[in-house]
Amino acid sequence: MANTDLSRDLAQVLGELLLRRNRSALYNAALESAPPGLDRQTYPVLSGLARLGPQSAARLADEVGIDRSGASRYADRLEAAGLLERSPDPRDRRATLLVLTPEGHAAVTGLRDALARHLAGRIADWPDGQAQALVDGIRLLIDAPAD
Repeated sequence: MANTDLSRDLAQVLGELLLRRNRSALYNAALESAPPGLDRQTYPVLSGLARLGPQSAARLADEVGIDRSGASRYADRLEAAGLLERSPDPRDRRATLLVLTPEGHAAVTGLRDALARHLAGRIADWPDGQAQALVDGIRLLIDAPAD
């Protein structure tokens, strides 16, 4: 297959992967044993904080692709569940950072383990090396210098 055709196929499957229904299927697999307060809406906020560290609601919203008011609402729910807390931003006294609590870190670990188990089942019958090639390819794609 020509490189251009392969690139088009890659663009198409990435678009399909990013569709809400496909993200939701992955979230659902991870959220089966989630603590109260964690659902499909709040999971990206919690997971984003685990990846990025303490963030303002606006910055986190931008990073995970939701609007700022949604990030704040979801953070309120996570805070009520004891999974995150708000703390003053040491670089800007007017700003507040969202920070995972120890319970939040434990929840993320549990969710990621559940997702890994789900994915292990999905790739169990793949030909040798295919899953590793996928992981390697996605890393190369993400780490490629921006144009």
